[in-house]
Amino acid sequence: MTELADPTAPLTTVDLVVNGTPVSVRADHPHLLAALRDELDITSPKDGCSPSGQCGCCTVHIDGKAVVSCQTPLAKVAGKQVLTLEGVEPAERKAFADAFAACGGLQCGFCIPGIVMRAKAQIDKKGAALERSDMARHLGAHLCRCTGYVKVLDAIDAVAQGTVCSPALSGEVGGDGAKYEAAELALGDRGYIDDMRVPGTLHAALRLTDHTRADIVAIHSEAALAAPGVHAVFTAADIPGETYVGLIHKDWPVMIGVGQRTSYAGDVLAVVVADTREQARAAAKLVAVEYTVHQPVTDAVTAIEPGAPIAVWNTSSNVLSPSEYARGDVDAALADAPRRASLRVSTSHVEHAYIEPEAGWARWTPGAAGAAARVGVFACTQTPYMDRDELAWMFGVPPEQVRIVPSAVGGGFGGKLDMSVQPRLVAAARKFGRSARI
Repeated sequence: MTELADPTAPLTTVDLVVNGTPVSVRADHPHLLAALRDELDITSPKDGCSPSGQCGCCTVHIDGKAVVSCQTPLAKVAGKQVLTLEGVEPAERKAFADAFAACGGLQCGFCIPGIVMRAKAQIDKKGAALERSDMARHLGAHLCRCTGYVKVLDAIDAVAQGTVCSPALSGEVGGDGAKYEAAELALGDRGYIDDMRVPGTLHAALRLTDHTRADIVAIHSEAALAAPGVHAVFTAADIPGETYVGLIHKDWPVMIGVGQRTSYAGDVLAVVVADTREQARAAAKLVAVEYTVHQPVTDAVTAIEPGAPIAVWNTSSNVLSPSEYARGDVDAALADAPRRASLRVSTSHVEHAYIEPEAGWARWTPGAAGAAARVGVFACTQTPYMDRDELAWMFGVPPEQVRIVPSAVGGGFGGKLDMSVQPRLVAAARKFGRSARI
């Protein structure tokens, strides 16, 4: 007699068809995007904001409909057809790649594969009858930080109308051209750092502060260390040299240790290293922290008043960089001036708002037979030479023993000048002698 499966038992795998091929994936992925990227190594859908579904970078087709995969539970796609850019017909891929290259419809390229899949769904539905205003409405589901939407719509319109585009360099000053690797970026084939796969890599997750301004009294990592898959928990004490970075002042601690004070919500207190990303993130929540909480400094005007508490480390005031300009004899000119005017101007805060999250991986290679150790860091950085010098300073090795390998950067705008994940990765790789990623 054959036993029937318990219909109430949770699924361990989910069967679906991806790019025409039947596959089974683990059912414990938080969403379809994680299954595509982490298990099937399909990386054209980019992870810009999972699981919020706000950026549109992870758009795929499910039974012909454009859907953001980071908000799609696996149970909803069981038995369905999933299409990513990897499965689009070669001629159609070339048409989109040529159009986006020729029209200048991309810069960093991180958001474009999702936009292409949204555009394909509309072109499949309406063909040459697709109106520009209608496509613009559908692009409301996508964020593009650096290209803008006019040239994106130009490229989509060219594909819809069957216009043949030839993105070649003209050879003339001021002539037509095409962005380097534009085709690979448009189709999601150019790997960003989180698209790279390194066998045997450990995964790290960050324990951030619960309070924007607080003294750290104690950090308890016992529960995190006992969690499944966890190898280690790092704190500021595990960085052997200096722990401060910064382009103008060395005012940004890579990690906040016991006896130090936090200054913003992104301050890192501990790094948990585990076998998988899910294990590391779950264990990071188990790191318990004791605080003495203080009133945060949240207003720029009050921060520069006399007696205001210093908001950041290694500075004597909250003024980052004063600038003074003088031409000629200023004192004499002011003494003879019939009138004087002073002006106070304030501007809004501007967030860099790049869509690609900070990411990277590192490997530490101990020196054999007395040779010096070397560290390799692969990161989405705008300043590899500054990264090299600061990491050498932190870990007490000469700069020539640090190798920085930049990847394609999914937006930066100056926001990826300072280091973020790099020193935490080096600390983890140095401890285990194997690769670690965040």
